[in-house]
Amino acid sequence: MFFKARPDVFVDAALADLRACADDLLERARRDRTSLGHFLSNATARAKIVSVAHRFYASELPALFAGRHGVTPILNLGYTTIRFQAPEAPETQVGWHLDLNFVGDASPFMVAWVPLEDVGAKRIGLDVCVPTRTLDLDPLLGLWSRRVSERRPQTFSDRDLEDLFGADAYQVRALHMSAGSAAVFDQFVLHRTQLLTAATESRRSFEFRMADPNRLPTSWEQRVGLFCQLDGAAPDGITFLIKRDGEPCRQISDTELDALDISYGA
Repeated sequence: MFFKARPDVFVDAALADLRACADDLLERARRDRTSLGHFLSNATARAKIVSVAHRFYASELPALFAGRHGVTPILNLGYTTIRFQAPEAPETQVGWHLDLNFVGDASPFMVAWVPLEDVGAKRIGLDVCVPTRTLDLDPLLGLWSRRVSERRPQTFSDRDLEDLFGADAYQVRALHMSAGSAAVFDQFVLHRTQLLTAATESRRSFEFRMADPNRLPTSWEQRVGLFCQLDGAAPDGITFLIKRDGEPCRQISDTELDALDISYGA
């Protein structure tokens, strides 16, 4: 398991660019969550996505990934999500889960959860499961695999965790984070939407999902994927990539993106 909390990853103009993109894409989606990939075929939205991609690659996040995996990551745009969390909407909160749900295996992977407002007191943030001793994850991964095969939700209750690990084997830590800070972790860290009944204000957040371009998760091989990476030779400094079933990633032009049919659930 890998976890780091990093302050002030996005500040000032960088944070403003993330907020502008979040507001634009959430308005287009007309729902409480969306992804960068959903609007990549829209030229106006794409300009904001390029701005966010530049802010991501100018931050410390790619270096954190490279320090652990030895390579600059690509960003999975379909899995880089934006969420709006209202305090009075508990039905949108997600219970204990692993980002293994997005990956399916132990391939090099990290997610950076970035709130766009201060969270943990007035706004709902993130809870993480912090082991008090070395945990044997095999029982949890076994339960996760069974739920995948049975097509059941891959979320877990407090009782599930107590049964798997024992009540004294972990602590629940609510992350009090300032706007633009980041919680960075891999696919084996248990986390959930913070349980904060005293919340009175809403928040927006980004989830940047990173992978090794040369060792993509096996599950990503069997579906269409949209990615981006830093490219000094590209006109905007960012190259967009597409991966179709069983084929390697390849660069995709703006003309191709304009004609791409992207829909929810694709």
